[in-house]
Amino acid sequence: MNLGRLLDGSLRKAKSTSDVVLSYIQANLLENPERGQIVPGLGGIRKARISNPGRGKGKRGGFRYLYLYLETRDHIHLLFLLDKNEQEDATEHERRELRAMVAQIKRQAGA
Repeated sequence: MNLGRLLDGSLRKAKSTSDVVLSYIQANLLENPERGQIVPGLGGIRKARISNPGRGKGKRGGFRYLYLYLETRDHIHLLFLLDKNEQEDATEHERRELRAMVAQIKRQAGA
């Protein structure tokens, strides 16, 4: 999906790149919540990539985000956002925290 085409009048007035990035993630997940690949060992977390509109380098120079889609509840939880120029992947400590978050979300959702 082309970020420029996604941006309507309200998004063009966004105050920061983070507003645009989060709006883009939201639009992508609402369009197709199963778009990301499931990450093995993280309890159903999916990963996807988006471009950084501030850099103009495409997805490879952009962000990776991790999210949990609970299909039975029709809930999407954005859990982690990485700037790929700063960190390529979640650390082992972050992965443990993510697994704990997923377990808690699933308990609360009754999933």
